[in-house]
This record gives sequence, structure tokens and C-alpha cells, in this order.
Amino acid sequence: MNVQLPHERPTILVVDDDKLARLQLRRAMEQLGYQVTEAENGEQALTAYTQSSIELVLLDALMPVMDGFTCCRKIRSHFAGDRTPILIVTALEDSESVDLAFDAGATDYITKPIHWAVLRQRVRQLLQTSKALTELQAQKQQAELQEKQLRLALEAAHMGTWDWNIVTNEVVYCHQLELIFGFSAGTSHRNYEAFLDCVYPSDRDRVNRAINEAIERGKEYGLEFRIVDSEGRLKWLGSKGQVYHDSKGKPLRMVGIAMDITARQLAQEQLQSQETLLRSMTSASPLAFYVVDNRSDEILYFNHRFCEIWGIEHLEAALTRGELKNNDIIPECIKVLADVPAFVESCKPLQNEASNSIVEDEIAFIYDRTIRRFSTQIRDRQNRYFGRLYLFEDITERKQAELAIKQAQRRSQLFSEITLKIRQSLHLDEVLKTAVTELLNLLKADRALIFRLSPDGNGKIVTEAVVSTYSSVVKQNITEECFGKEYLKKYSQGRIYKIDDVEKSGVEPCLIQFMQRFDVKAKLVMPILLKEELWGLTIVHQCSHPRAWTDFEIELLRQLADQIGIALAQAQLLAEETRQRQELARSNAQLQQFAYIASHDLQEPLRKIQAFSNRLKDKCNASLDNQGRDYLERMHNAAERMQALINDLLTLSQITTKAQPFVLVDLNQVAHEVISDLELRIHQTGGCVQVGELPTIEADPLQIHQLLQNLIGNALKFHRVGETPIVKVNGQIIEREQQFVAGLASTAICQITIEDNGIGFEEKYLDRIFDVFQRLHGRNEYEGTGMGLAICRKIVERHGGSLTAQSTPMQGAKFTIALPVKQGRGDAD
Repeated sequence: MNVQLPHERPTILVVDDDKLARLQLRRAMEQLGYQVTEAENGEQALTAYTQSSIELVLLDALMPVMDGFTCCRKIRSHFAGDRTPILIVTALEDSESVDLAFDAGATDYITKPIHWAVLRQRVRQLLQTSKALTELQAQKQQAELQEKQLRLALEAAHMGTWDWNIVTNEVVYCHQLELIFGFSAGTSHRNYEAFLDCVYPSDRDRVNRAINEAIERGKEYGLEFRIVDSEGRLKWLGSKGQVYHDSKGKPLRMVGIAMDITARQLAQEQLQSQETLLRSMTSASPLAFYVVDNRSDEILYFNHRFCEIWGIEHLEAALTRGELKNNDIIPECIKVLADVPAFVESCKPLQNEASNSIVEDEIAFIYDRTIRRFSTQIRDRQNRYFGRLYLFEDITERKQAELAIKQAQRRSQLFSEITLKIRQSLHLDEVLKTAVTELLNLLKADRALIFRLSPDGNGKIVTEAVVSTYSSVVKQNITEECFGKEYLKKYSQGRIYKIDDVEKSGVEPCLIQFMQRFDVKAKLVMPILLKEELWGLTIVHQCSHPRAWTDFEIELLRQLADQIGIALAQAQLLAEETRQRQELARSNAQLQQFAYIASHDLQEPLRKIQAFSNRLKDKCNASLDNQGRDYLERMHNAAERMQALINDLLTLSQITTKAQPFVLVDLNQVAHEVISDLELRIHQTGGCVQVGELPTIEADPLQIHQLLQNLIGNALKFHRVGETPIVKVNGQIIEREQQFVAGLASTAICQITIEDNGIGFEEKYLDRIFDVFQRLHGRNEYEGTGMGLAICRKIVERHGGSLTAQSTPMQGAKFTIALPVKQGRGDAD
């Protein structure tokens, strides 16, 4: 494969056995600023193509040793996938040579004698097209990579994405959600009703109501509900989405994420079941307990298990002797258990001791041990309150399981919410500002900032969120004394840097001083990677006190940094796309202005040429010999062709710049006006134009007249010799239902067909016939400038429609126009 590298001066390979022709081609290309490599025949061309980086090949068709067609075919076969433009130079513009050129893999062709202005323009267009295709392929690959990274991130979080096009009512699920719903591969494109059918019947109205409310009010949608997959299994799904609208506020699509939360729900239900069972068995189980007299506050009774659960053997004797009362129990336990693992770290006071209800207090122990205490009143047979029963249970393992589930649930929920908020904007400043604001609120920190690094270790803070108590650090200078190359290298490798207490961190004095300048007591730093390169750092400061960062917080920050990296890549892609779109619009505007001005500037000298040639013909025709009269006739014909080209160029450039407002247009009236204008051509060809019933649409009447005149005129012009040309014009209205949201309207399309029995064309040239200056036949065969169909296509595109054709050589052609019946706007923009 011939790998093309970017050059300031593209290299062009010129292949021709004629030394003079090569010299002319070299000079022409060098005048345009290109580099040139030469070859005398096809074999030398293959060698040069292999050894050099070639951006375009100018290839003569007829050469000794190996002709241009064979050389082109070998380049395409030897370098599979290489789409370097190949422009074949043929001796004649005949269909056989053209077919040979394209069959061999040529991109385009040009005929001898070479028109140098045409050649230069053709070369520029081919190079620009090749460059654009290369850049488009690179952008496509980058977009696919970013999509893959996002998919991997979502899969790592056990999430999947869905995209509902409200306009077409199509819902697209990612592979992860296909598995959750049990869809077979390749059937991820479904409509909204099919999704509702998967929702559990008793949840269906709640889900549909929540989604419609989100669409109507333009707010986020978040819900947990049950579904039934394709195999009949019941699952829980957590889903969150965001509605997007057009500039007029019409809802276009809803995009969101979803995850299977069945395991979490089952775990919660299991915990609830276990707790219910435990409560029912409490009275019959040998739990630790003691009973207190409500009048004297003395401990009336206790069991051995009570002493065991506290880990104090001698406490039993003290209780037996009546030396401890109820209020002494907890302080005494704290005193005697100061050096044992079961030492009570904190106690919560009992609530509502005098009530009849059961009161629960949780007492947390060090080493993550948790004891739950129950208390309830005890009454005698006369229902007189005389004491209170206290029971104790070790629920450490259950609490640890609950905490793990809550943390996982909270992390998934927070990650989903932050990801959705970050993705609501693709503008870099908004993405970063949202990230630090959410991070500050999420971690309850004092300062959060995004730091953009440069390769030398310097950088700047691009955005910050800070509580009002502490000063901003945005305008502070960050020097490489604090961020040396060794730090950059570690961050590039994904290093996570955390300091729980700056005073006890043991880092370099310069870093301690640096952090003290900003009142930093603890910090957490996470690298941000953009396309696997270190872009910057996400930094969190705790300024009020030291802080021990948990694994939960570190993992959450890591996931957030990954999302920022993905968002940066998307924002970068959007900015580049916007720049290219603006540049293209500017270029198109300049080209239209240039075409308009150039055409007007050419009018004056052309009129003089025509005027003087007419005078010369009138006054000196008799004194000229046959050759002189031939020269004069050729000059006159060339001036007329030039005038036609200028007029068509002006017409093309004015389709959008001098367009008329859209009004109601009766196509029947326009068609009959066109036939009247073409009366002379119809008479000359002996043709017949049959017009069926045509509808009324909103359009530009002058441009619609131009459109029908060009197409009907072409149908009459390209007729078969000895065959009477017959042109049929018909129209119909087609209703195309486009389901948006309930209550929105459908779109009506006007379809116009213009069918003839002429010479037709090969459909492989279909795209080419609509291009400017493209002709399938020589001027000697058929008159024209090669711009008629290009004008037709631009008129149709300006009306928001489409134009295509069907044809078979010598069996006629059928052109189909599709135009909206209503334009939806009243101006001509």
C-alpha cells in the first residue's frame, strides 16, 4: 500500500513517453506549487509509485512497454485499499477509452489536446477531494475509538446506552442492553411501543407517564422498574435519560443509560426478609438481655449471654451483687473494656424510654463491630408498668453487607448523574465547569479544580469551584519547581496521588509550602488522559482539616476523570467539526461571489468580441476566402458558447443569492408556460410533450420554471435519430407518516416524473451527470454547456427535495423530483 504522508507541497507522478509532453506537464504542475516525479512508461511508474509518496498520478493512456490502462490496473491491484487519485490522459473523448479508464480504476480522465486551465482545476479538485476523504476517514476512526472507549466505560460500570429518535420512533439499544432484554443479535432497532411491551404490566403506566412528562416539560427522566425479557424472566432496570430539542423547542430525541439492578433489588428484599424473620424470632431466641426496675433503676435480671457479648467475665458478679444500675452499665463497660477489641467507641441515648413501643439503638464498636439494642416496657398482669427489657444483637456482618450495597448503589447513581450532566454539553468550558461543581458537592470538599499541564511541567488552572470560606487559586502561578518531569511521567502512567494530612505527608518542603499557600490540609489528584496522553489533572482540596480519602471516593474520582477525558475528546471533535463547517460555508460564499463577479467581468469583453465579429461578417465577408470565413465562423460560435457558459454560471450562483420567496405555485400553469417557451424546439424535433395533472406546492416560481424547462428541454434534445421524441410529465402527492409524539402532523411530498424515449445513458454515470461542466457527449453531437442538470439539482436542494434518474442506453430516461408540498418557512433562505 502506498502510504501518503502530509506534505506542504504534494508530489505528482507524471507518466508519458513523450519527453515534450512530460516537460509541459511538469511545468504546469510546478507552477501550481506541486512537486513532480517523472516516468517514461508504465513499469517506471510502478517503481516510482512504490518508492515515493505520491498524492496524484497523471497517466498517459498510450505508451510503449506498458500502456496507461494496464499501469493503472496494476497500481490498484498491488496497492489494495489505496485510493490515490489517478487522472488518465486519453487521445480522444470516446466512450470506449472512458470505459477502459474507469474499468482500470482511474479516478477521472482528460482528453488531448490538453486544456491547461481545465487540467489545473481538475488536479486541484482531485487533490482536495482526496485530502477530504483522508481526513474524513481519520475522523471516522477517531469517533469509532471514542465510541468504543465510552462503551467500555459503560460496560465496566454494568451500564448500557439507549437512543430513542422521537421523530422516527426508533429506539436503538447497545449490546449490553440487548443482553438484558434478551434481544437476538441484529434486532436492537425497535420502536417505543416494543419497549413498553417489555415493561412489567403493573409498571407500564408509571413508566409511560414518567417519559411523557419528561418530554413535555423538557426535564430529566429517572426511574426504576421491572421488565420481562424475551425468555419470560423478571428483571429490575434502573434507567435515566435526557430529552433534546431543536431550536424551536420541538423534541427530537431522548438519550440515556440503563443498568440491570436485579441483584441489588433481590439483595434488599433478602435483607428485609431476614430482618422480618429476626424480629419474629427475638422473643424466642437466647439473645443477650437484662431487665431494669423502672422505680429504682436497678437491674432485676440478666443472662450470661449479656456478659459474653460485652466480653467481660467479671461483670456478671458485679451485676449479681447489685453493684451496678442501668445508668452505670455503659460507662462501666467503657471503663473496663478500654484495652479490648470490643471497646465501645460511641453510644446513642435511648429514645422515649417511657413509651410502650420498642426502641432501637445502634451502638458502633471499633473494628467495625456493630451491636443493636432493643428495649421495651414490661407490665404486670394488671397492666402496670414496672420495668424495661433490654436485648442486644451483633449485626456487624449484615451492616457491612448493607454498607457495601449502599456504596455500590450510590457510586453507580452518582456516576450516572455526573456523566449525564457532563454530557449535556459538548463545549469544553461548560464540561469542565460542570465537572468541578459536581465534584465539590459530591465529595463535600473545600476546593475542586482542573489543572491543564504543559509538557515542561508548567500549566494553568482552567476552572475551579471553591467554597466561599477559602480563596481562589485560579490566578496563581504554577511553576515547574512543584511539578517536575518525574511527576509528569508518573501521572502519564495513571498515578493517583493522595495526601491525607499535609503536615504528616513527608513530601518535599517546596510542595508543603506550596500547599500551605492555599490552606490545603489534604488533597486528592487524579490524571486526565486525552487519547492516552496526559492532558491535565483533577484536583480536590480539603482545607478545613486533614481527611482520610476512602477507596469509594478515589474510585469515583477516577471514573469522573475518565468521563472528563471522553468529554474533552468529544468537545475537541465538535470544535474541529464546527470550524470545518464554518470554513466550508465561508469558502462556498466566496466561490459564489467570485463566480458572480467573474461572470459579470467577462460580459463586457465578450460582447465586444461578438459585436466586432458580427460587423466583420457583415462588411468583410465577401473579401474573405473560405479559410477566413471558417475562422470567423469558429470565433463567432466560440463567443456564443462562452456567453451560454457565463449565463449558466450566473444562474447557478444566483439560485441561493437572488432567490425569490416561497409562494403557492400551480405546477400545471408552470408546465404549460415551459411548453410554450420550448415551442420552437418541439417543432424542430417533431416531438410531443404530454402533461398529466400536477399539484400546487409552496415553491419559488421562477426556479421551478427553470427546473422543468431544463429537464423537458434535455428530454427533447437527447432524442434518438429517426424516432419521434415523446416526453411524459406526471405528478402525485405522497403522504409519508413520520411518528413524532402523539398529536404531531405528517409530511406530504410532491413527486414529479419526467420520462422520455431518447438515447438514455449508463447509470454508472448517474452521479457525474449532476456535476458542473460534466457531459457524456461531445459538443459536436449535442449542444449545451454541461451545467443544466447541476442547476436542476441545486434548485431541488434549495427547496429541500431530491432529484434522481433511471436510465438504460437507447431506451430512454426517467427523472424523478421529490419536493415538500409545504416548505415550513416563508422566506427564501
